[in-house]
Amino acid sequence: MKEDIFSYGYQIIRKMERRQQEGEVVYQGLALTQDQKVVIKEFCFADNDANWAGFEAYEREVEILRQLQHPRIPRYIDALETPKGFCLITEYQDGQSLAERRSFTPEQIKQIAVSILEILVYLQKHTPPIIHGNIKPENILVDTCSHNDRFPAAYLINFGSARTGIENSLSEGLSGTPGFMPPEQELNNTVAINSDLYSLGVTLICLLTGTRSTDVRKLIDRDYRFQVKKLMPQLSTLFTMWLEKMISPNAKDRFEDAAAALAALKPIPVFGDAANFKNVAMAINPVKISPAVGLASIGAIALLASSLTFFRQQPKQTHFQRKEKLKQEIAIKAISGQSAIEQLQATGECPGCSFRGANLPAIKVEDAYLRDANFSKANLRGIDFREARLQNANLRDAQLQGANLIKAKLQQANLYRAHLEGANLMSSDLQNTRFEEAFLSGANLIKAVLENANLRSADLSGANLSTANLRGANLKDANLKDANLTRVNLKGANLNGASLTETIMNRASLRGAELQDATLKDVSLRRADLVGANLSGARLLSTDLQGANLKGANLKDANLRGANLEDANLQGANLSGAIMPDGALND
Repeated sequence: MKEDIFSYGYQIIRKMERRQQEGEVVYQGLALTQDQKVVIKEFCFADNDANWAGFEAYEREVEILRQLQHPRIPRYIDALETPKGFCLITEYQDGQSLAERRSFTPEQIKQIAVSILEILVYLQKHTPPIIHGNIKPENILVDTCSHNDRFPAAYLINFGSARTGIENSLSEGLSGTPGFMPPEQELNNTVAINSDLYSLGVTLICLLTGTRSTDVRKLIDRDYRFQVKKLMPQLSTLFTMWLEKMISPNAKDRFEDAAAALAALKPIPVFGDAANFKNVAMAINPVKISPAVGLASIGAIALLASSLTFFRQQPKQTHFQRKEKLKQEIAIKAISGQSAIEQLQATGECPGCSFRGANLPAIKVEDAYLRDANFSKANLRGIDFREARLQNANLRDAQLQGANLIKAKLQQANLYRAHLEGANLMSSDLQNTRFEEAFLSGANLIKAVLENANLRSADLSGANLSTANLRGANLKDANLKDANLTRVNLKGANLNGASLTETIMNRASLRGAELQDATLKDVSLRRADLVGANLSGARLLSTDLQGANLKGANLKDANLRGANLEDANLQGANLSGAIMPDGALND
């Protein structure tokens, strides 16, 4: 095999255990001309154990992969005939299959489902639609090289069981994996456009319960059903209903297609609508459960209620009625005072409520729904607002010292003069948020999204803004002394008059930024991108600009005394009237 495949320009690196059927061997290889890793799937028809069903699967996979161009489906490269059989060459994808034992958080489980549904939407949009036919943990890879381990990308592989079009009968015989095939495929040898949804639902059950794919049949009762509530009592009501609809034995009771399933899934949490969730024993090893994520928002419930038509006659309908009634009450009049606090404690939701002057530090409201809420002058010191939805909330003059706002949604919120000293805003969404004169000294803003945020005159001294997105942000007259702005995105940001003394801005993107009259004393801007930036009149005393890109920058009248410009790119820069590093005036 090695000699045969080498003559075609490919080299075998190792045999892979990712998938191996009778007469089929899978290798990791190298395309020598492109120096590219590949997967070589060989079907050996001369092998005593080989069968022609496997060869037909090979031909089918070649035909289908030639049609596909999706970033999370390994790309078709070549199909070869060798003296011993046939080879399919596809793009190699780093990652582990879901069949390999590892732990996932609830957010990761949901993201895996979203990733695969997005792929199925793509497949189903083909004319005729493409049915994968064999979704199971072994055929889903998770990218172990992704920098976003919290939300891993999932890839769909092995299209040997795939079909084009909805066929009344699978002429090639039974295909797929028992336990993961929907009843119409396993019992009647037919498929529907939503057959893959059933298989994905069973895959998620394996993931949530820590069940190996070979043992999945042990979870099915005599009526060919998975008892989701019994198997996973920790699931939120909404996710339970969604999953039950995915794995309905009757294809007519499932979501119509992948697009409908995806739209219903996105707004809902996997876990956490039980009030006593934190006291429930976690029995789904090896999955690691994160803290309860609270009730879904009114909007999510409304969307899911309209999608899950199969459950409209179930007793849970009264739950939706109560939520809709609550929504109507909120629309009629704003809830305030003690009643607002009680509602927040009981439901985790209080959109539009007024907490003006209230004392809430003891309340744990992670993932709360508080859009448009009024927290003006409220005492929120040390409060847990992890992943809370606070879009457009009024937090003017609020006390948020030491608050946990990790991944909080604060788009367009009003944080004017708010106290956020030492608060944790890591990965929070702060687009278009008002921070004028806010106190953010020592705050953690790593990976925070502050695009177009108004931080005018804000105190960010000692704050950690590493890798934050401040594109177009207004930082005029802001205090960024001792702040960490490593790899920060400040493209088009306004830093006029800002104080950046001793700030670390290595590899920061400041292309086109306004830094007129800014003070950058002792700042580290190594390899920073300052193309076209306006540094007119800026004070760059002892600033480290080694390797920085200042092409076309405006440095007119700038003070560069003692600055390090080693390897800096000053092509086309305006240095008229600037004081150079040696103290000389540039004419």
